[in-house]
Amino acid sequence: MPRSRHVDAFNHDEEAAGYDRDVENEDDPIRAGYAALLDWLVEHARIDRTSRVVELGSGTGNLTARLPRAREIVCVDVSTEMTAIARAKLGRRPDVRFEACDLLEWFDRDSAPVDAIVSSYAIHHLTDDEKADLFGRMHARVVPGGRLALGDLMFETAADRGWMLEKYRDLGRAHVAEGIQEEFFWDLARAREELGALGFAVETQRFSDLSWAVAATRCA
Repeated sequence: MPRSRHVDAFNHDEEAAGYDRDVENEDDPIRAGYAALLDWLVEHARIDRTSRVVELGSGTGNLTARLPRAREIVCVDVSTEMTAIARAKLGRRPDVRFEACDLLEWFDRDSAPVDAIVSSYAIHHLTDDEKADLFGRMHARVVPGGRLALGDLMFETAADRGWMLEKYRDLGRAHVAEGIQEEFFWDLARAREELGALGFAVETQRFSDLSWAVAATRCA
């Protein structure tokens, strides 16, 4: 059963208690556009009461709490501490259940088709090759006409990584530069190409210097 290579390094149990306070600080370039991006994902996922939905990297439940009622919402996250916070927010919703596992690992645990897959600020923990693997798994699982709504830290092209790194070093934003170096912000151009080759119709929206959202419909 595959797990992403860096899943243990990016288990956010230690940051869970302060996470919701942290994401409210949209003056931080990592957090800029956060709330608007989540609202866009909800709109573009097109979920209704008949939908079976999977959320990859559900964290403390900030996106989940915005989602409309569905037939089922499966919240997947490896962090027990973040999931505990999400449970406290969402425990009374009968359509929500939680799976404690890695994003890639979930696809081998659950074989039922889904109408929508959503994710916010989680897939950048996967390498580029793991992202491509994930896109293939998504395509195999989402029904024709089903939707992906994915928001994350991204560069518009691979070439942007270097000058963005220098920009935030020059601005004295060491934690942003560290994130660019140590994590795997999306190459959006590559992702669009890979999703398109699988048979998804793709649209994108930028919310800040580093945050983008992707909506994709499975055509066939």
